[in-house]
Amino acid sequence: MAKENIRRIRLSAAAAAPARTAARHLAAFTAGMLFARGTVFGQYAPFGVAAAAAMPYSVLWSAILGSAAGYLLPSAVTVPVHYLAALLAAAAIRWTLNDLVRLRSHPVFAPVVAFLPVLATGMSVALVNGSGTATTAMYVAEAMLAGAAAYFFRRTVSVWESGRSPGEWSAQETTCAAFSVGLLILSLSGLSAGGVSAGRVLAVLAILFAARYGGVSGGSVSGVAAGIAFSLSTAGLNYLSGAYALGGLMAGLFSPVGRLASACAFVAANTIASLQVGNQAAVVSGLYEVMAATVIYMLLPAKTGSGLVGIFSRSDDSSRAEGLRRSVIMKLDFAAKALGSVSESVEEVSKKLQVVCSPDISSVYHKAADEVCRTCGLNAYCWDRNFTDSMNAFNDLSGKLKEKGQIQREDFSQPFASHCGRLNLIADAVNRNYGEYVVRAAAEGRAQQVRDVVAVQFETTSSMLEEMASELELYDLFDYAAAQKVEETLRLAGIQPFDVSCRTDRFGRMSVEIVSGPVDCARLSKAELTEEISRTCSRTFQPPCVTTAGGKCRIQMTEMPVFRIKSGCAQHVCGNGKLCGDSWEMFSDGNGRQIAVLSDGMGTGGRAAVDGAMACGIMTRLIKAGIGFDAALKIVNSALLVKSGDESLATMDIAALDLFNGRAELFKAGAPSAILRRNGHAAVIDTPSLPIGILNETRFAKSSETLADGDLLILMTDGALSSGAEWICEEAEKWNGRLPQELAEAIVSRAISNRRDGHDDDITVVVQMLTKLE
Repeated sequence: MAKENIRRIRLSAAAAAPARTAARHLAAFTAGMLFARGTVFGQYAPFGVAAAAAMPYSVLWSAILGSAAGYLLPSAVTVPVHYLAALLAAAAIRWTLNDLVRLRSHPVFAPVVAFLPVLATGMSVALVNGSGTATTAMYVAEAMLAGAAAYFFRRTVSVWESGRSPGEWSAQETTCAAFSVGLLILSLSGLSAGGVSAGRVLAVLAILFAARYGGVSGGSVSGVAAGIAFSLSTAGLNYLSGAYALGGLMAGLFSPVGRLASACAFVAANTIASLQVGNQAAVVSGLYEVMAATVIYMLLPAKTGSGLVGIFSRSDDSSRAEGLRRSVIMKLDFAAKALGSVSESVEEVSKKLQVVCSPDISSVYHKAADEVCRTCGLNAYCWDRNFTDSMNAFNDLSGKLKEKGQIQREDFSQPFASHCGRLNLIADAVNRNYGEYVVRAAAEGRAQQVRDVVAVQFETTSSMLEEMASELELYDLFDYAAAQKVEETLRLAGIQPFDVSCRTDRFGRMSVEIVSGPVDCARLSKAELTEEISRTCSRTFQPPCVTTAGGKCRIQMTEMPVFRIKSGCAQHVCGNGKLCGDSWEMFSDGNGRQIAVLSDGMGTGGRAAVDGAMACGIMTRLIKAGIGFDAALKIVNSALLVKSGDESLATMDIAALDLFNGRAELFKAGAPSAILRRNGHAAVIDTPSLPIGILNETRFAKSSETLADGDLLILMTDGALSSGAEWICEEAEKWNGRLPQELAEAIVSRAISNRRDGHDDDITVVVQMLTKLE
């Protein structure tokens, strides 16, 4: 079946290729013919040659045939053979030099190919006819126009063939395209009825649409381009350059107010610029053309031309924002490396201090001997002549001191005990100094633990900074083109934005943030705004969250996820007490993921409740702050280590469910097994690991699964698994309800009834069900 589908796709692609090729040749032929029909100064038509010089070589001959047809049709051109000769010369140059890739790819190649033939043939005509200086100058100007037009055409063709959307074009590319379209419309200026030119009506329409969707820049660029093109077409129309330019500028300024205001602004500006030349017939016809174009513009559907959104808008701050982002990334990366080296230094110094400063039990015996034996008459006998025997007698006390915490005179070995007359005093001194030794050893052990924790904290902070740098480097991207399009869409909706930000997160999901004036919120239609921005950005967004503060309106939108989570949680407190050692949280991380955190403190009662709540609370706050799971685990582990002198430990169980693709990531530190019901079949997910709060070094055991509509994920503490996990799988498989809370309560109730060892424990069960959004 798959092979058949592939074969069909290939056949359809093969069948479509000739159609696309034919369409390209037809477009080149039509463009060549239209450009050849465009005249300037009343009788000169250099644009057909310019089109032949700029068209891609693959459709060159179609463009030449179209241009030749345009020149042969009746027109105001007095010497069509001049252009036919220039056209053939341009074709010959391109055919001859086509293999020189570097030459034909140069930006000035197309302008030179158009300029030289038009100039040479024009000079020949002037020489044959014995033309004067003025006519010769016009032929030179015609050749220069041909070269300039070829440059515009070539830039437009190149950017069109690049595959980039118009919103991604540079300002120069957009301007070249506007001039090319203006010259194309110029060819229709000869089509008129009652003095009203179809070409000039189309030009006014183009200016109005460009002003509506491109604002001031769109209206100005299109107005200047169309005005220059039509003012050169024939004598008496030179006023159009100012009229169209001023009209486009005013239409762009009033475009945020609405279509009617923008059109009225164009009409008023064009009228003022036109009437100052006097009551001429051409001016009156021009006013009729503007009125006709305005009526057509208002009668067209409101969304006509919406693809022009963002074409003329460019962000001036993109390069500065990118530079700032790079600067922040470099600083974060350098700070991460610096903290990493500090962590290594702290760890190295800690190891040396552990060797140098750790108390030695031999100091206990040396101090006791110094206090008691220094004034004894047998000092020389015991410590000069029999030093080894005396020291061995003290060293033999180490085991009894560690066992009982103190010694008696009977614990001394022979022969030291038989000849020592101050045995009671020595025993007291040893006990006293050993007590001090124990205190110092405990203090040094605690200090060493703190040094280790500090080293881990430096390392953790370094990891956090590296994660932030990586996130800014790879994932957190600002889509300036989308922001420009959204800004234009808001203006069309009557909302004047102060600032628009379109950001894609590390998972490729876009969020839109808009700040506008408070008055705009009153006329805001959330449904229409959601539809328009979704269409503009080619994504599906949720309805916006609108808030007003500080005299401004803030609009936030995020992409619509595919799934949603139905959840339930049930708990049983050991002995039906008031304090539960289990703690849990469930929340959204703002990136389209639902996070569940479950922690079980060691034991039961108040102390377990403190450990569980502390671990769960800190982990939740860190994740919400954007800290990664691994770095957050190290911070929670350090907090439990230094919380008190007593041992504190807790389990950590985290499930992160992606609401866009159903991917579930599980992170466990000492947590028991989870249950996953997929396609109606339940299975145990077991990932052994150690709890937190025991060792300085800790890490998650990780696994991942992909869920679909209706699948269940069950997290629980060890109290629910005292009688195994098989019965929980059975409960999950036979449950067919719609409220996960019911399943959680059923599992807790049965876990209590299944316990047969006479003990009780805290029980927490969290059930999450993935459901597809309607």
